[in-house]
Amino acid sequence: MQKQALHFYEFGDFRIDAQEHLLYRAGEVVPLSPKVFDTLLVLVENAGHVLEKSELMQRLWPESFVEESSLAQNIFLLRKALGEGASERQYIETVPKRGYRFVAQVRETFRETTREEAGEAVPTAPPQEQTPGATPTEPARRGRRAYAVLTSVLLCSLVTSFFFARASRNRRPQAETAARSLAVLPFKTLGAEEEAELLGLGMADALIIRLGRLPRPSVLPTGSVIKYTKRESDALAIGRELGVDAVLDGTVQREGGRVRVTAQLIRLSDGRTTWSGRFDQQYSGIFALQDSLSEQLAAALVSELTSRDRERLASRLTRNTEAYESYVMGLYFWNRRTEENLARAVGYLRQAIERDADFAKAHAVLADCYYLCYANGYQLMPRGESLRRAHESARRALALDESIAEAHTALAGVRQSQREFEEADREFRRAIELDPNYATARVRYGYFLFGALRLEDAVKEMRRAQELDPASPVTNAALAYMLRMARDYDGAIRHNRRALELQADTIGARAGIAESCVHKGMFAEAHAEIEKIRETDPLFAAQLKAYAFAAEGRRAEALAVLTELERAGDKEDVPPFNYAIVYAHLGDRDRAFEWLEKGAFSGSGVALLKYDPDIDPLRDDPRFTDFLRRKELARSVK
Repeated sequence: MQKQALHFYEFGDFRIDAQEHLLYRAGEVVPLSPKVFDTLLVLVENAGHVLEKSELMQRLWPESFVEESSLAQNIFLLRKALGEGASERQYIETVPKRGYRFVAQVRETFRETTREEAGEAVPTAPPQEQTPGATPTEPARRGRRAYAVLTSVLLCSLVTSFFFARASRNRRPQAETAARSLAVLPFKTLGAEEEAELLGLGMADALIIRLGRLPRPSVLPTGSVIKYTKRESDALAIGRELGVDAVLDGTVQREGGRVRVTAQLIRLSDGRTTWSGRFDQQYSGIFALQDSLSEQLAAALVSELTSRDRERLASRLTRNTEAYESYVMGLYFWNRRTEENLARAVGYLRQAIERDADFAKAHAVLADCYYLCYANGYQLMPRGESLRRAHESARRALALDESIAEAHTALAGVRQSQREFEEADREFRRAIELDPNYATARVRYGYFLFGALRLEDAVKEMRRAQELDPASPVTNAALAYMLRMARDYDGAIRHNRRALELQADTIGARAGIAESCVHKGMFAEAHAEIEKIRETDPLFAAQLKAYAFAAEGRRAEALAVLTELERAGDKEDVPPFNYAIVYAHLGDRDRAFEWLEKGAFSGSGVALLKYDPDIDPLRDDPRFTDFLRRKELARSVK
């Protein structure tokens, strides 16, 4: 019978099978990725000795460029697998400014095993000849039966263990990395210049665009992760904040004419690195690097890539490196949304288009810059000019590439502004069809549906947008607004508070909390929120204060605030609707209708009349029914 030696290391409750690359705890397999297991094995083999970080990295990643953070991540995952955080027991000691030492007592053992125990096939021995007429004794028969039963049990146990271990070792990479949702974080850059930082953003954006073309997983848009370009939090914390199943974390370093990239896919459920890659390329060939990175990552995420999937992954934004650099700069400032930043975005995107006139994505983002200038009333140019340029840039983008969701979204906004509602609806739906994960399109479509008096559909779109981009103050505040219109005040408060956590100066979210608290009879909480608004917008706070006093039944105080508003001569700055709802809650319906008649209600204004709970005290008045009918009719014939 042939025998072979099995090599084990034992410490505490753990046993390492060095041959099979398996870690056991009390007989149960502890799942570790291959590189984390290698880290453990190196530490255990050198137990009691300090291993310098450079030596560890050289042994784990020979002839590869890897950042020290990759080693730190492996140590973190290893400590978690060993349960260091859950007990006072320490296995791995960090030696400051040097490296790591395995401090647990380790026993090294060897054991010989038969081929049967190792799971190998063994030839069946021929039966021994029996002397004719000889009959075995009964004890011998019983002994043979017992031996046969015991052998069968042991053999079944060993075979089961063998196949279980083999299944664990041969598990498909996709089973390790399967994720329904993914956030590609801006790659950390080794360089302080703004351009160097934005190289990391560009890498992330390119991967987001490419992976977003696949049917799965759901990939968060660039707008959801761009705020982490200059991040301090680790990837796991960001992933939890974003509410995804996995994050892609990476580094990018540009040295002269070369660019080096490392990337690792981290599963949020257990913090394991389920895929990693290292790439080195001439900077002029950065697009080839993105090709390789996106295809390898996609292969780790999707069980089988079709030829169509590979075509989508290989599609490039541009082949001009300088145009690409300008586009990334424009993308960065576009996502900041302020008037000053949009002006800078426009400049960079025009520069990108000058360098590559057929750069479709640059035309699309430029179109959205112009549309945002129009929608927000920014004075970069006359509003009509902003709308015209948005239209031209969107049409140019779609002429080059009809599949760009951002261009359809910008064009939808233009159509809506021109009251071409059927065309706007078609463009919004096309944008979402092309990129179901584009949260911006869903938010804008949600507001469009609200204006079309389709509240239930609007709530669905806002809810989906928030699910796609849960760490966005915009998606949370938008969903909260629609929930308040649908009279889900608890949901509205919850998502408005989330919006405030993400962006503390979101006045609309704070006002939404105050109004929802009024409807729930939580007047003290409502007034507390209004006082916070008064610090930055006293006029708006006064309107909310009058409304809250009126709803609370504090008539004199509500009238006093109204009087102050009117005496200050601010009537032109206060929407007539806000006066109307205060008088409605005071029971003065005549004054309420006087103010309603002064208002210009069109588009979403009619939806406000139809759904806003603030106007509920007037809904049983025949005059309100007539007023709403006239506004709906006027809206439909314009």
